Amino acid sequence: MKTRVTIFVVSILIVLSVLLGACAPAVQTAEPVAANDAQESNEVVAEEAPAAKPVTIKVVSFLTYDENKEGAEAAVVAAFQAAHPEITVDFQLLPYADYFTSLKTWIAGGTAPDVASLDLAMLQEMAASGSLADLNPMIEADSYDLSAYYQSTLDMFQNNGGQFGLPASYSNVVLYYNKNLFDAAGLPYPDATMDWDTFMSYNKQLTQDTNGDGTIDIFGTSRLWWPYYMLMTGATPFNADATACTLTDQKAIDGFQAMVDLTLTDKVAPSVNDLAAQDDWHMFEGGRIAMYPIGPWSISEFNDVITEFDWDATTLPFGPTGEKATFLFANAYSVLSSSTQQEAAFEFMKFVTGAEGDQIRQDAGFEIAPIKSVAESSFLKAMEGKKPANSAVFLDSAAFAKSVPTHARWSEIADIISGELDSALLGDITVPEAMQAACDQINPILAESK
Repeated sequence: MKTRVTIFVVSILIVLSVLLGACAPAVQTAEPVAANDAQESNEVVAEEAPAAKPVTIKVVSFLTYDENKEGAEAAVVAAFQAAHPEITVDFQLLPYADYFTSLKTWIAGGTAPDVASLDLAMLQEMAASGSLADLNPMIEADSYDLSAYYQSTLDMFQNNGGQFGLPASYSNVVLYYNKNLFDAAGLPYPDATMDWDTFMSYNKQLTQDTNGDGTIDIFGTSRLWWPYYMLMTGATPFNADATACTLTDQKAIDGFQAMVDLTLTDKVAPSVNDLAAQDDWHMFEGGRIAMYPIGPWSISEFNDVITEFDWDATTLPFGPTGEKATFLFANAYSVLSSSTQQEAAFEFMKFVTGAEGDQIRQDAGFEIAPIKSVAESSFLKAMEGKKPANSAVFLDSAAFAKSVPTHARWSEIADIISGELDSALLGDITVPEAMQAACDQINPILAESK
């Protein structure tokens, strides 16, 4: 800048049995049914459709742990429990930093949960390893309507035709800006028409050594996660069939050069050393970054913490090649293939990724609902009285939001690219050298994955 089928079948039998028992007298006779006959009939119904057996599912999640002090995800689970007392949820909320390591340890040890929240990279890796259940058979058996979701958020969690997760939240990145710093510099506020040249001009005017000690105190901006600089020039890490690395193409070089120049050449964004002293999130909160690219997961804390200056948001600028882009992020819930309670797990999935769960997260200000009806009716309403005042920017940015490419070994590929770019950001190698080194490591991975 960060399943389920037995319960359903038994529930249908119960409903059908009750309906048939209730309708029988009217269909069979106009005379009253004798009390003993009614008792016998009820006993038959009870024998044919016993009460649903309570089950327990284990659910782990990182959603809202770091961003929402009101505990939105715990509220989602509590609402599900109230609606489904027959399913007990053993719920554990974990910080994102340690989450995936813990999850993989549980899977390896045979103690995996039934349901887990996953981001894109986690899900693709686990789907490829066979750790996740394909939801398509459950979706078909349940006649579950996927058209309620934004299709782009569903597409992110597919792998070789399988649907391995249902989206619970999505977000994109916009540009927050400190209005006080713009006012002090006599600059107009940035807007959706801002191109890269204007963006860089503002950055240079806003970057300041306020006390003259040779150390920058206020930065014009901060760097986004590296894929943005690839997306904004239309570059990709590999070709369409994922057989060859394409990071040495000029589009990729141009994008990553723009990223590195922010720190090394123009010095308008914090360096690695600057960020080691204080991360950019807290720099913006402290009034030390004028234009901060971030997503809606920041809304809750920033509204609570930022009291010393006014701020708003606009879209990210057009890139140096004239393209406009932002990230499309999403988090999903998935059912583990090892789960022995997949029917109950899917019932949980429908609720927490459906309109009920989405509404709770939306009301808490956590990201944006993948359920279209919730996002389009409630996101802006939930933002009333909060900053940024231009909260519609999050919905506007969806028009040019892009997702990072998916690959079974994307985490490994991403780590390689990130590592080489770190070297470029330190000035140890050039951007072309970094991309060549990355491709030299990525091409064997692509070859092994064929």
